[in-house]
Amino acid sequence: MNSQEQKKNVPIYFYYLAISKQKDSNDSSVYDIQQIVAAFSALLSYITQKSLNDRKKDITSSEKVVWLDSFEDLKNGNYNVIFKSAKYNHVRNEIDTETMTELGTRKRQKDGDEEKTHLCVRLTKGQHRFLAVHESNHYGISINCIIDYLNTQFENYNEDSDDKYHYELSYEIMPGDDFIASLKDAKTTSALKLTVSKDVIKDDFMQFANRDEIDDEVEIWIKRPKGVKKFPDNLIKAYYDDLQSNNRIKKISVKGTKTSGQFEVDTDLMKMKHYLSVCSEIVTNEVNSVDFFVKAQEFIEEMRNKK
Repeated sequence: MNSQEQKKNVPIYFYYLAISKQKDSNDSSVYDIQQIVAAFSALLSYITQKSLNDRKKDITSSEKVVWLDSFEDLKNGNYNVIFKSAKYNHVRNEIDTETMTELGTRKRQKDGDEEKTHLCVRLTKGQHRFLAVHESNHYGISINCIIDYLNTQFENYNEDSDDKYHYELSYEIMPGDDFIASLKDAKTTSALKLTVSKDVIKDDFMQFANRDEIDDEVEIWIKRPKGVKKFPDNLIKAYYDDLQSNNRIKKISVKGTKTSGQFEVDTDLMKMKHYLSVCSEIVTNEVNSVDFFVKAQEFIEEMRNKK
């Protein structure tokens, strides 16, 4: 048997990645996604040119070392990225489970098992944020850990390069269609809240929000029409479609009642999850990287064709 004949089901989650650009108040340049893509490509190259010891980050709270192992730049904002991690301070007595022969403690406290975590990053033409497919690996690293690692590296990149801008990565959950499905059996919907960037609200009143102590996101509460028990389904669906395709709406929350009582749902709690059947390595049973990225791309294309 070779590695191509061994399969495993891998859970994947979907996120939106955005890269903000910090600039001086007298800088009139506009946000250019191509310039952002160039900066992100430069960052990945910058990291992988370092030695492993210099590119690692020690996450002491979880006793884990994290580093960017490799990446493939597919151009135009598309990347296949592999991270690795190793958990230390995890030493146990080992035993041969076939013969039940005790093997003792063969690892040192500073030794850890390498784990791969795959991230498929794609940019659709006309968009200003990336789609990221994250391999959910219990022994690997979370999307939050990945963003934290890359932002630390962005800080180092900003110090070492002649790029006059500073960059910061953030992520948002891509909700699954369970959000819409969960509203179908609602008896009433009494509150609808949209969380949006304050920049998208073109109103004189928003001049008061252009202050450092005001958050960059604004909550908009929408009143239910008089004489009805629910918000129109097509209204919520329109907001949901906008969240999926644009940068304007960040989160949708709905309150109401069902036969079982009161309920509240929001898009952050219902992130999109899927399983890929991927080839695995025969000895380690790790995901085969080439096959993962092929299967992830196929599923992305399948999603796009449905729209």
